[in-house]
Amino acid sequence: MDILTPGNHVWLFDDKLCKAATVEKVDNNEVTLSTNYGETKTYPVKVGKGIVTAMHQSSIQGVEDMSQLADLHEAAILHNLQIRYQKDKIYTYISSILVAVNPYKVIDSLYDSKVMQHYDKKHIGDTTPHIYAIANECYYSMWKSHENQCVLISGESGAGKTESTKFILNYLSEMSQLAALHDNESRVVSVEQAILQSSPILEAFGNAKTIYNNNSSRFGKFIQLQFSEQGNITSGKIKDFLLEKNRVVGQNPGERNYHVFYSLLAGAPEELKESLKLKIPEAYRYLNQSGCIDDPSIDDQGNFEKIQEAMRIMKFKESDISDIFSVIAAVLHLGNMEFITAGGAQLSNRSALQIVSKLLGLDEYQFSDAMTQKSMILRGEEILQPLEIDQAEASRDSLAMNLYARCFQWIISKINSCVRGADNFCLIGVLDIFGFENFEVNRFEQFNINYANEKLQEYFNKHIFSLEQHEYNTEGLTWVDIDWSDNGECLDLIERKLGILALIDEESRFPKGTDQSMLTKLHRAHFENAFYTKPRITNTKFGIKHYAGEVFYDSVGFLEKNRDTFRDDLLMLLKESRSDFVYDMFESVKAMKANDTKTIRKKATVSFQFKDSLHSLMNTLSTCNPYFVRCVKPNSAKLPEQFDAQLVMNQLKYSGMLETVKIRRAGFPVRRLFEDFIKRYKVLIPRGVTEDDKEKCVSIMVKYDESKKNWQLGKTKVFLREQLEYQLEAERQEHLNRYATRIQAYVKAYVAKKKYKRIVQFIVVIQKTYKAHFYKMKYLHIRKAIIKLQAFARRIIAKNIYAQKLEEKRIEEERLREEQRRREEEERKELERLEQEKKMRELEELKRKLDEEARLKREREEAQRLKEEAERQAALAKARELEEARRLEEEEARRKAEEERKRREEELARQKAEEAERKRQEEERKRLEEERLREEAEEMRRQEELRIAELQALNEFDSSLALYDEDAAFHDEEDEDTTKRMQESAFNEGYLTMKGGVMNTWKKRWFVLRDNTLMWFKAKQEALKSGWLLKKGGGTGTLSRRNWKKRWFVLKDTILSYYDSDAENAKQLGRIDIRAAKDIVDASSDRENALNIVTYSRTYYLVADTADDCSEWYAILMKVLKCKYDELKDLEDEQANPKNAIGSLDVALIDSLAPVNLPSRPNAFAMVTAGRVYNLIANSPEEMNTWLTALYHHRAQRGYKKEDVLMSGWLSKESPGSLTKAGSSKKKRYFELTSNTMDFYKSVDSQQKLGTIVLNSLCSVIPPDEKAFRDIGAWRFMVHGRKHSYNLHTLSYDEAWRWVCAVQDVIDSKPQIETPTQQLFNDIKEAAASGDTALIDQIYTRNPILRNTPHTLKAPLLPLPYGQLTSTDPEKGYTSLQEEAVKVFSTLQGSENVGDPVPVIQGIMQTCHDLRPLRDEVYCQLMKQTTGIQDPDSLNNLRNWQIMACMSCTFVPSRKILRHLKFHLKRQVELYPESQMAKYAQYALQTIKRTRSREFVPSREEIIACLARREMNATVFCYGGGSCQISINSATTTGEVIKTLLKGMSLDKSPNKFALFEKSSPSEKVIEERTILADILAKFEQYKAQGIGNPKEPWKLFFKIHCFMETVAVDRDSVEYAFMFEQAHEQVLHGQFPASEETLLYLAALRLQYVKGNYINGIWIDDLGSYYCLNRLKSNKPPKEKENESPVKTQEKRENIIVGTLRGLGRGTLRKLQKASSDDSLLLDEVFKEDLSATTTSVIEKWKSVMGLTAEEAQEKYMNVIRRWPGYGSTIFDVEGKEGLFLGELWIGVSGRTIAFFRRGDTKPIDEFSYEKIMSFGAPLANEYKIVVEGHKTPFIFETSQVFEIAKLMKAYINEIVRKRHSVAMDEFAMSRSPIALSDNDLI
Repeated sequence: MDILTPGNHVWLFDDKLCKAATVEKVDNNEVTLSTNYGETKTYPVKVGKGIVTAMHQSSIQGVEDMSQLADLHEAAILHNLQIRYQKDKIYTYISSILVAVNPYKVIDSLYDSKVMQHYDKKHIGDTTPHIYAIANECYYSMWKSHENQCVLISGESGAGKTESTKFILNYLSEMSQLAALHDNESRVVSVEQAILQSSPILEAFGNAKTIYNNNSSRFGKFIQLQFSEQGNITSGKIKDFLLEKNRVVGQNPGERNYHVFYSLLAGAPEELKESLKLKIPEAYRYLNQSGCIDDPSIDDQGNFEKIQEAMRIMKFKESDISDIFSVIAAVLHLGNMEFITAGGAQLSNRSALQIVSKLLGLDEYQFSDAMTQKSMILRGEEILQPLEIDQAEASRDSLAMNLYARCFQWIISKINSCVRGADNFCLIGVLDIFGFENFEVNRFEQFNINYANEKLQEYFNKHIFSLEQHEYNTEGLTWVDIDWSDNGECLDLIERKLGILALIDEESRFPKGTDQSMLTKLHRAHFENAFYTKPRITNTKFGIKHYAGEVFYDSVGFLEKNRDTFRDDLLMLLKESRSDFVYDMFESVKAMKANDTKTIRKKATVSFQFKDSLHSLMNTLSTCNPYFVRCVKPNSAKLPEQFDAQLVMNQLKYSGMLETVKIRRAGFPVRRLFEDFIKRYKVLIPRGVTEDDKEKCVSIMVKYDESKKNWQLGKTKVFLREQLEYQLEAERQEHLNRYATRIQAYVKAYVAKKKYKRIVQFIVVIQKTYKAHFYKMKYLHIRKAIIKLQAFARRIIAKNIYAQKLEEKRIEEERLREEQRRREEEERKELERLEQEKKMRELEELKRKLDEEARLKREREEAQRLKEEAERQAALAKARELEEARRLEEEEARRKAEEERKRREEELARQKAEEAERKRQEEERKRLEEERLREEAEEMRRQEELRIAELQALNEFDSSLALYDEDAAFHDEEDEDTTKRMQESAFNEGYLTMKGGVMNTWKKRWFVLRDNTLMWFKAKQEALKSGWLLKKGGGTGTLSRRNWKKRWFVLKDTILSYYDSDAENAKQLGRIDIRAAKDIVDASSDRENALNIVTYSRTYYLVADTADDCSEWYAILMKVLKCKYDELKDLEDEQANPKNAIGSLDVALIDSLAPVNLPSRPNAFAMVTAGRVYNLIANSPEEMNTWLTALYHHRAQRGYKKEDVLMSGWLSKESPGSLTKAGSSKKKRYFELTSNTMDFYKSVDSQQKLGTIVLNSLCSVIPPDEKAFRDIGAWRFMVHGRKHSYNLHTLSYDEAWRWVCAVQDVIDSKPQIETPTQQLFNDIKEAAASGDTALIDQIYTRNPILRNTPHTLKAPLLPLPYGQLTSTDPEKGYTSLQEEAVKVFSTLQGSENVGDPVPVIQGIMQTCHDLRPLRDEVYCQLMKQTTGIQDPDSLNNLRNWQIMACMSCTFVPSRKILRHLKFHLKRQVELYPESQMAKYAQYALQTIKRTRSREFVPSREEIIACLARREMNATVFCYGGGSCQISINSATTTGEVIKTLLKGMSLDKSPNKFALFEKSSPSEKVIEERTILADILAKFEQYKAQGIGNPKEPWKLFFKIHCFMETVAVDRDSVEYAFMFEQAHEQVLHGQFPASEETLLYLAALRLQYVKGNYINGIWIDDLGSYYCLNRLKSNKPPKEKENESPVKTQEKRENIIVGTLRGLGRGTLRKLQKASSDDSLLLDEVFKEDLSATTTSVIEKWKSVMGLTAEEAQEKYMNVIRRWPGYGSTIFDVEGKEGLFLGELWIGVSGRTIAFFRRGDTKPIDEFSYEKIMSFGAPLANEYKIVVEGHKTPFIFETSQVFEIAKLMKAYINEIVRKRHSVAMDEFAMSRSPIALSDNDLI
């Protein structure tokens, strides 16, 4: 067939290019061809036959896998892609590599869920090409090979890499969710959902519109998805690379900034816009530079909603979302900050500054200083230097870029924390990195981007070409190598040792390195490299020939971007932000020391970090099985259905697509080891094959491909093509299914047979059971009948017996009743007889007594008749006594009987109790014995298991020794070295008798020598912990069980024993097995420092002495209770804890060791140190020699090697308290500094160590100062350690600073010390972040250190720097920070006993003000004392809260303490919402947000306002005695008050600048706007206490004009004009208006007319000083002489003359002269009174002459006189010229126009200069002011006490002038531009 037949498809080779064409017609020996690209060409037929070839059918129709193309050249590949692209088939395979062409449109039903299901579990090639097929193959390959997988997506910018990444993630997420249906794990937010929702966030913050792509990724990301064995995603991680930060501050024309800026402006609600002060995008400099704002393909408003929704799904807190948008808005406003030149860079408008400060939580004035000044350290002092405009703009842009970059990194870390989980099975990584870029101007970012693409291309080449062909050759396959483009040399050019990256880094580390010097080095080093291009025309560019083409890079800005410098001033400012979010962003960023080139050299550059992360990525990819997706961009216009053949061809060429097709077509991508191949395809091996693995493989392969086209055998592997592998997999699956079916049949048969047998068994059992039941029921029926018959018979018999028994019972009862009756009758008769006998006896006794009494009566009557009455009385008295005695005897008898009865009852009860206790103890003993036996049995069982395990381990070890003899020998050597090292580091221990103590007695102590330290303990340290504790109970009696007794507790292993004392042979009273206890309970809530040990038998109640001791006991007991065996062994290793030692000694401090020969004390030896002699006695001579040898060994041993010494040299040492005069106790010592210590010796050989300072993060070094050098003649620096501090001296300044820097570097290298309080704060922070309130409560409950305590504090809660404090005020008596912290805590505990708390609060605040490190400590103490309070409204608690409120108004704690403080305050409000404490907590929470740094301790009025939780009032005075009250708080600045006053007086639009002044006549000082007004009030209080100022006129705030910018065009009826009039009059009264006497009298008269009106006859002026300058009257010189000398100076001279004559005279003469001097003073006073009277009369005469003028007319005439003076509008300062043209007493007039110089009293200036001619001004020395003027060689130097006031005023005028000029220029510029239509909302 003729190839040139019309309609045939052919390949046209024209101009060495191959194109797809169609034969249109053949006519007149000419053939017409039309290409597929719109070209039509005509050739002669003969020519045409030579330049065309036939097109294969595969190329005509197109193929899905381009490795199947018959026409193998680039044109065929291009044609295949084009015809598929035209059919919307954008995906094409090259074997397993996917080529994706961006359609730039949405293709319907290409990515829906049905398509996902279609590709599930399908191999590549089974269905049409798709991105889902790659994802599916990757997912199931992970299952098949159990290996990590990765997908590399590459292509140019705009080729669709980001979209491809999202499609892969969608598919993997869908597969994961399907697998998760079988997983019972419940997750609040699934990892799949979180990964998908991260895309809108990352695209918004990391993507932007470029000229090539509307959604270009401006950062690289590697997404790792971790899968479980069930197949669902368990965790994920996103790694980001090289965010393009400079895009934030500038974009190329036609490009946009990051999407989030436009989304925020378009989609934010009005409330959010108002809070963030947002306008339209055109209003922001960072968005309007490129001229591209909107893009119709981007929905900014909809994207904002997606961003918010994604953040909420990702569990971003609302506060975090708000903070993120605040930072984004702050970046926008930063761009609108503009600078002008005014003595350096100054802000032209503070509105943007104020907005940014508010959004970022910064102090406005500190932020302004940081943006316009930079700090430098010069000779140890901080110096502020103004920035130039370009420097200020660079700082602004640097701040914006770093804010955005840190915010982006925070978002990445937040997303990673949301998707973080366990690494279970395997991972799949998806790499989406920036594409190759070649712009008109390529910068540092493009260089790194293209370097990354070059690296990925190398990986692709290595994997596809190099490794594959190398393996074919190694395995011996029949193979012809394919040529491919290797980019290794280009990479060598970039990253080799002296490559481009190395040279850029080297130049970046040079402080003076520039872009030009870097470019010169690049040209010089790589000029001859074939891949390096030097431009023919000299410019700032250099070129690299990349794999994708040659790119020229502009070197401008390379070094700056590579260094990524961020000024420390701005960094420290951001770290002081009130926003926790801003602080968190920059918390890990470390500041660079100013002027520290060492730090600059150590800091990793951007390119180095990028290179390191890129190599890490390559290492990760090398461990994964890769899949490649090549994205192709069809056209540059980003339009659908347009195919630019040349553009696509270029992409195919540099990506090596043809070579890829060739190698994939000819190669064998599937390869397996013989063993693996046989193991997988064992079911396909035919029968009868030999055992050789290779033969088995051949038998399988030949069976399915006899032609051997799709496979080859190597030396160790089988190589297959993918289609053959798919066939084998299908056959394997079919065989497995068949075998599985057969196995299932056998199993089913077995199961059925087994089931049948079981049924038969069940039937037999049922039959047997039924028969048994039948016969049993029959038997029971018969038995029941028999029992019934027996029952009837037994009933009859029982009935008869019962009747018989009943009768017998009746007879017996009758008999008993008769006997009872008879006995009762006999008893009655006996009782009657006895009663009668008793009565008879009583009658007889009575008769006998009566007879006896009658007889005695008769005898008495006969014997004593005369004494009858007396005897009767005596008898009666005696009878009464007898009766009383009888009664007492009866009562005593009854009492004894009662006591005997009680004693017997108690004895009986005691016996019963003892019996019960004895039984209980016996039962307890039996139970313990049973437990012991059970534990012994368990222990024996455990020991037996351990013995068996040890035998097994020994057997295994013996077998391993037999296999590896050589390795064993090597390990034996290692073990010998290890044993030797262990022997060298072993410590000595034992008992020694030591002499010491108060009584200087000998005591036995346990000594331990370890780590060059000798420690001694009370007893042998075999215990984990020991100490005194109070124990409740312990006796058998009731009282003993209630008693608390102090016991010595010792914890050894797991047994806690307690003794009656701490002696060595103390009696053990009991023991507790901690491991067998149920729980250890912290009972501090019931009793202070209490804890309970709960066992199964009882509870032990214990109380410690202090809270710290209680915490230690609780912690160690809980460790023992919960720890495992290995952890318990670790605890035992720590038994010799130095904390338990009662004394210690550094062995290096021992001067000498010697035995002591004492007959009474054998085996004694002594240790001699500089301060003490230690006498010790060993138990034997051998033990003494052992101790002496060990001490000598350790003493001579160095703790470090000589090469470990960082610095050494001779220094003179003295203690801090010694005098610094000549001859003081300074000793020359040789010092050695290591990484841990600073040691000093007597000599250079460093054998006799005299002392050591162990350096840690709390140590400090004080640099030398010149004042001390002038005093002592040497440079002195101080080193503070934990125990010692030394003053060190050297004669060399440089050497002193080298030592200071070296010691400081060691201190800085040490990790920060954390106290338990800080660790608990971190635990609470983590618990709060996770929302675990139960854990928070548990932390507070179990740790007494966090709760209120009545005990004193023994150590600070936070780590405080060491060393004694040096204060400028010695009267304050500060010692050390540790001691001051304890003092403050004691003050807090006693605050409730103080009647007036204000002085106590001021004292605490003053201490915190003077000692800055104590502020955090005091906050921690307050938080401790306000936690766990029983009564929240108790007086002591409220006192602490009052101090907390005052602290929160004054001091801002460090960030970590501030965070916990806010948590503490919120928690107290939640716990006690209705208490007074909650109100104070809420107040502190509000005030801490606005607190600024203070200069003074709050005044009494401010503290009272804080205690009342209200604002305070400040009185501001104006002229005329007017004043106003303004409410202020502790953070109100002077600028805020000025704004309030200006607004209230309608002066806010005045051109003049107003200010507040401190005033106490005659002193007056302007207050800066940044100053906190409460500080001024506190200063006034201190001034009053110290007697500073005029006692008659107290200090007050005064409001007046500061800068006179406009003095003419002022409305005469305005308030401003009144201010100008009053200030002019004040200037006249101060003598700063030069005029004649007549003029001054006239001005005084006009003032009187203005104030008092017309003159009234007889009126006299008592206060002439209010109208006339009285200083003119205090001199005796006439007015003409006063013109050259101030009247004040004249008076001072007169007084000096009088005082000078009194020197050197005797006392008597002195008194006479003093009296005469006093008389002269009186004379002068009389003269002054006469002058005053005369002047008053003159003023009145003038007053009379101006009668009739209204107040306004008098005011106008007064101002007309003032305006005639050239110095009007100037602020006058008294100076004295010292150098230059102007000498003597002068005036400097500072105004808004010029700086004028006057002779004092002259009306015309000597000279005046405009601000443009002033080169510089300032105060080089105290009370000295210097002005340098253009055109004058010598500067003007003046002496004055108002240097700062003059400088501030001049700077204020300059700023106002520049702002005014800038405003005018901007107005003119705005008028010249075409107006932009803005809405009303945009203008607000």
